[in-house]
Amino acid sequence: MQVRPRIAVEVRPEGVYAASSPDTAGMLAQVASSTLPVGAVVPSLRVGNVVDRIAVIAALRRVLNAVQVGKGRDVTVIVPDTAVRVLLLDFDELPSKAEEALAVMRFRLAKLLPFNPELAQVSWQVMSRHSMVLQVLVVAIPNEVLAEYESVVREAGFEPGAVLPSTLAVSAAIDDAAQTASLLVNGSEYAVTTAIMRRGELLLHRTLELKTDAMAEAAAIVAQEPANAAIDAELMQTQGGEASEVAVAEIVQASVLANTDDPSRVELELLQAVSVAAAYFEDSLNVAPETVLTAGTLSPAALEAMLAETGLRAVEVLTSADLLSATPVAHGLLAGLRGALKG
Repeated sequence: MQVRPRIAVEVRPEGVYAASSPDTAGMLAQVASSTLPVGAVVPSLRVGNVVDRIAVIAALRRVLNAVQVGKGRDVTVIVPDTAVRVLLLDFDELPSKAEEALAVMRFRLAKLLPFNPELAQVSWQVMSRHSMVLQVLVVAIPNEVLAEYESVVREAGFEPGAVLPSTLAVSAAIDDAAQTASLLVNGSEYAVTTAIMRRGELLLHRTLELKTDAMAEAAAIVAQEPANAAIDAELMQTQGGEASEVAVAEIVQASVLANTDDPSRVELELLQAVSVAAAYFEDSLNVAPETVLTAGTLSPAALEAMLAETGLRAVEVLTSADLLSATPVAHGLLAGLRGALKG
């Protein structure tokens, strides 16, 4: 089994975050962060994600040098969800040869993606087999967008060894061996992603793109929240055929909120996103979720306030038990790093 690099870095609109782990248990030993100027990173499926290359490269160099393990320069890079497409697709069977399977994937993706899959990096993993149907997790990112993120890491003096979307990285940090399933909400300045995981199997992945400052405001809540500091101180999918493909495509296609600065509308959209995921959770698993796991800039306090009438409780994915030492960085911003370094 291939082991990922012992260093991971996440590039977000809010900043650059890095961590190292001594082994595959993925406990975060060293953590570093660096803020970015507003607009330095604008994630999308088009070229132009890295707007201020000088600032991003400088931030990457600072945080990666701070957490470097020995002489190793390989690093797992975590990119924003809105720079990739994540889909769950059903197949009767897949060719055993990787090249032939890739051709099948790209043919299917041509109907579903807003970019040419022939000009994209495509990876996949079989999630499950039910009633002779393979459910496959597919991740696609345009080559030019991938090159942007990889090039700034290289110019910072390191080598991208693996690239992961943010929420898939976070999901790997969830220890749900004793649970039926987990409902996850991963927030950023530009988007919020809801996902459902069941013992390592992805059941839902939906990204809602935001065109307001709502997530920046949520990030400010995280920064002001004393809970993380107190904890650190103590340390010290659907089924079947073409109809399934269309449904999945609609789920992962971003819903854009254009030309609005109305916080109440944004809050409503966020609440609807969580409600849709919770309904899917209940329909698929025949049990209602009780807890929502949070990551990114959306703090448990902010989300729980929105969910007050639903009875859902919000809890962070990352806990103090996942850290080998205290850090002033908000736990939500480290969850993806924990997942990338685990296993």
